[in-house]
Amino acid sequence: MTPGTILIFLAAALIGSFIQTVSGFGFGIFVMSIFPYFMPSYGEGVAVSTALSLTMTVIIVWKLHKHIIWKWIIPPICSFFVVSAVCITLSAGQDQLLIKLLGGALILMSIYFLFFSGRIHIRPTKINGAIAGGLGGVLGGLFGMGGPPMVVYLLSLSDSNEQYLANIQTYFVITGTFTFLVRVLNGMVTATVLTYWAIGIPILFLGIFIGHKVVKRLNPDNLKKLVYVFMALSGLSMLIK
Repeated sequence: MTPGTILIFLAAALIGSFIQTVSGFGFGIFVMSIFPYFMPSYGEGVAVSTALSLTMTVIIVWKLHKHIIWKWIIPPICSFFVVSAVCITLSAGQDQLLIKLLGGALILMSIYFLFFSGRIHIRPTKINGAIAGGLGGVLGGLFGMGGPPMVVYLLSLSDSNEQYLANIQTYFVITGTFTFLVRVLNGMVTATVLTYWAIGIPILFLGIFIGHKVVKRLNPDNLKKLVYVFMALSGLSMLIK
């Protein structure tokens, strides 16, 4: 762990925490485009990303807990646990073709919602929540990227930036705790992981602080557009990897 490596790590964590605070997701997608280049192993990079993401979402939820609507997120969480557990068990690895197809799907979905989101309203029923959570479980179990279905679901339901961010981050806290515990049980949380995690925590607060300043200046419609643009960029990054 050299000074240069630490600076790159801190810069990635700062930008990732800013993205997550503003858009509600994306920390893991961003940092995992950088961490594998200097982490001892890909698995440890994922573990560091998971630990930092979980820490950050806890901080955000603490600030916005008054806006949590539990009936929106309990059905998706239950569905996520079941489906992701099955997908993790069945998946032997990541098929590059499937990852590229997922990237293309994200781009098409983001373009669709950018232009037609005003006509879309998803009712907060248990069935719709379970479907969103189930889709998130499939993507999370196979690719470690279960956020987009819940992002679309909660953006449609929320009346304010704070309401959306509080509920999506609460969802990530619970599902992230589940996946982190699985990594602990599998021996993937090493001394190196804990060291990077401890170094990265302070920079998360700075990223969250800057992100909240931006969110306060955005109206909900502009926030939705920003989220969908980032979703398209995420899909593009998956296509060109």
